[in-house]
Order: sequence, then C-alpha cells, then structure tokens
Amino acid sequence: MSEPRPASTAEELDAMVKSLSSISGDLLESYGRLAERAERVEQELCCANAELEHRVAEVEAILEALPVGVAVRGAERSVVRINDALMRILDREAEELTGDPAPDVLPTPCAAGETMEYLRPDGSPRVLAARTATITAENGRTSGTVEVFDDRTEIAQLMARVHQMDKMAALGGMAAGIAHEIRNPMNAVKGFADLFRRNMEPDTKNHRWATAISEGVAEVDAIITSLLSFSQPEKLNLETIEPEQIVEDALAAALQRTPGDRDPSHWEFNTSATGEPFRGDRIKLRQALRNLISNALEVQPEGGRVDVTADTIDGQVRFVVDDSGPGISEEIVGRIADPFFTTRAEGTGLGLSLVHTIVSLHGGSLEVLPTPSPLGGATIQFQVPISPVR
Repeated sequence: MSEPRPASTAEELDAMVKSLSSISGDLLESYGRLAERAERVEQELCCANAELEHRVAEVEAILEALPVGVAVRGAERSVVRINDALMRILDREAEELTGDPAPDVLPTPCAAGETMEYLRPDGSPRVLAARTATITAENGRTSGTVEVFDDRTEIAQLMARVHQMDKMAALGGMAAGIAHEIRNPMNAVKGFADLFRRNMEPDTKNHRWATAISEGVAEVDAIITSLLSFSQPEKLNLETIEPEQIVEDALAAALQRTPGDRDPSHWEFNTSATGEPFRGDRIKLRQALRNLISNALEVQPEGGRVDVTADTIDGQVRFVVDDSGPGISEEIVGRIADPFFTTRAEGTGLGLSLVHTIVSLHGGSLEVLPTPSPLGGATIQFQVPISPVR
C-alpha cells in the first residue's frame, strides 16, 4: 500500500488547480475582449477602406472630367498617373507618358502666365500653359508633384484672328480714305496715255511708252481695287455654288496671266473637286482661290507642279493648293497674310491679305500647313462653312 500524501502537498495542488482555472478564465475573458476589439477594428478598417475607395473614385472621376491634362509624379519623379485629357492634348498613349524612369516626352512646366509651344508626334504645334503643385505629406516631406497642362491653342488662334481683323479694319479705313483720291488722277493719266497712243504709229518708241504708261496705270488700278475690297468687307452676294466650278474658274483666271507671260504648259496641274454644293459669294471665292493658284505659280516661275483640290469636311468646304516650290519658312508663316508683306520684289503683299479677308467674311479660316506639301513645297488652304452666317 502507498504511503498517504502529505496534507500540504494536496493543498498546494488544489491551489495550483484553482489558480490555473482562474488564469484560464482571465485569458478567455481577455481573448473575448480582444476578439471584440479586433472585430471593431476590422469594421472600422472596412469603413475606412470603403471611404478611401470612394474618395479615390471621386478623384479619378474628377481627373477624367477635367478639361486640362494632369500628370502625377511620385517622390522619385516617375509619372504614376495621367488622365485622358493629357493623352488627347499631347496625342500620345498612356505607355509613353507613365513609368519609371520618367518619360522625356512630357513638356517642362513654364512660369506662371507664360505659354510654350509643343509639337505633337505628327508635327502639329500646340500652345500649352503648364504649372506644377507640390504634394506634401503629414511629416512635411515632399511626396510628389502634380503637373497641369492647359491647351491654349484655340485661344491663341482666336487672338491671332482678332489681331488680323484689327489690321484689316485699319487697312480698310486707310484704303477708304485714299483710294478714290488716287484713282481719279490715275484715270486721267490713263485716258491721256490712251489718247496719245491712238495718235501714234504702232511699233514706235512713243507708242510703246504710251502703252507702258497705260499698263502701269491698270496695275495701280488693280491695287486700288484690292484696297477697296478691304474697306467694303460686308458685302456678300450669296448663291449656291459647286466646288468643281470654283476650282475650274479660278484656275482659268490664274492662267490668264502667268509669271513672265509663260505658256501654261510650263506647269503641271492636277485638280480634284468633290463634296456637296454650298452657299457663298462666287466671285469673291473665285478671286481668293485664284490668288492662291497665282501665288503657287509665282514661287516657281520656271515651271513646276500645282495641285488644286476641294472637298467637304465637318460641315466646311475646304480648298487646298499644293505646289512644288521652295516652301515657306517658319519665320514668315505668321506674316504671310499681313497687308503689304511680301518676299518678292515685284509683289504688292495684298494677295493673301485679300484671301484672308474674303475667307473671314464667309466665316472661314486661312491656314498655311507647317509641314511641306506632298509635292515638296507649300500647302495653303482655306475653308468656309457650307452655309455661312451673313
């Protein structure tokens, strides 16, 4: 038989069992409280995540709704986010604008109040205003930047058109004041020159001089007529016109007087006219297109090629003249429609100004494309609405 256990040992074991039971109860109670707290924390985290997702969605929606382009850079300057507007403005895909290292196709932001020119991949220029804002974390450290790009191209074009219209208005006022005063004495000069010529023997020196005087007065009268066109820009005689008819008539008119009176066979002409009939002033539009064709002939006086096309695009009738001449330098593109601006010694500088006036009168626009024409020279085009507002 085993010896009886001492009373003190049994009491100690009972005390330990009770202590373990108490500890286990406390642990279970603590675990329950921790589980409740963890559940509350999890619920709070779920609510915070849902709120964060909602705010991120709001920010995404705002970014996509903005009409300006936005690029978000991280602390390492890598582009981490862009919006669709930026891709449209720069005409680039998302893969070209995001990533690490930072792409070099993004324009460098300019100073406040300034603009810069950006060339798209197709060579078309855009006028942009760009600014930068810094993202600062709670600890005061910079965590990134936001770059905003605003496309000001249309505003710049409108400002240029308003500036051109101001110049045309000033020229019109000047022309109205002096044209009639010049025309009256010039008509008298031409009348006497014609009278002298009729009383002289043909093929004599005096007969040739009188003829030269009469022809010179006729040229001056043509310039005065062009000046008067600036001073009376409000008159439009609208009628329904076929684009093909304008092209044929303008080409025939341009060939009546070629550079150096050369035979038209020195030049190669290709014409194409499509599109629907439109409303416009037949005489003025024929004069505008004729001026463009004559200009294309004059820049290649020894001969070359001229393409004249007409089509309809986006509710506009477009007339395009391509030539194989030397082209137009970037330095003078912005001035070719200025009155009296010319690069030719014998030019008056009124041809393209008159084209601009006629096209603006129809509510259209005149444009010199920045890239060489398919023929290697220049491309000048104008477009007018199918139904202009008088």
